[in-house]
Amino acid sequence: MNRCGFVIFGHCGVHDYDDIQDIVDNIGSLHDNCDFFVNHPTVKHPKIKTRHNVGPVNHSSFIFGAFIELVKSLTEEEINSFDHFCLVSANQYFIRPFDYEKNINYVMFYNTPNWDSDYTGKDFSTDIKGDPLTQPYGRWDQKDMHKVLNVPTPMASNWEHMTLTRESMLLCKKHIDVCVELYPNQDMISLYPGFMALLTGQEWKFPPFFGTFDPSCPNKNWILTQEQINEKFNEGYVSVKRVNYKKDCPLKTYIKKEILKNEQ
Repeated sequence: MNRCGFVIFGHCGVHDYDDIQDIVDNIGSLHDNCDFFVNHPTVKHPKIKTRHNVGPVNHSSFIFGAFIELVKSLTEEEINSFDHFCLVSANQYFIRPFDYEKNINYVMFYNTPNWDSDYTGKDFSTDIKGDPLTQPYGRWDQKDMHKVLNVPTPMASNWEHMTLTRESMLLCKKHIDVCVELYPNQDMISLYPGFMALLTGQEWKFPPFFGTFDPSCPNKNWILTQEQINEKFNEGYVSVKRVNYKKDCPLKTYIKKEILKNEQ
């Protein structure tokens, strides 16, 4: 497998050492050439890289603060030792191994002007239609960061299971101060990392990730069901959300006993 660094954003109000270790074990059992960068403000764990306080609820605005700390703390040598970096949310779980292709970014870009109504899942067309920065609810990038950084075909994106090439991460490190100066104290997780993936000029694909919140989920149920897990496994998805945060989550137990028994 290509070497992947999994960036885990722990939940500071819920996760303890065992919960963090369970996520590490879940991913590590499926990927033999990887390492971990965990954000958690208090837990003592050997894979803790940053201690940004993400707040009692795992909001994306706090995720970006941790992301800023990570890209600033990583050296170019460290970044170059990986092929990819995969962003993992606190209530996400992996259901099969996946070998991320070199020089390809996996990003859930909002690539149509009405993406919330259009997106049908990981096999959705990557064709870019119209002006995708403008969605029915408003326009992304009000300060035109994409023009400052010369980002081609700019689009917003979902950060969960976003998997960036090392070239994208190097650009994240290079331009992070531009982003922070343009948008101080603002949530840019849905713009900045994806912009850097586009800036590389590399190919991108939708990640094989399913969340109960995304437009391809008709019911928008908060927590996954076993039926959804089975369905998404059979459809070739790699990770799913939302499971519960704790290690003893019944859905995590089901995935370990029934889904992963032939995958490890």
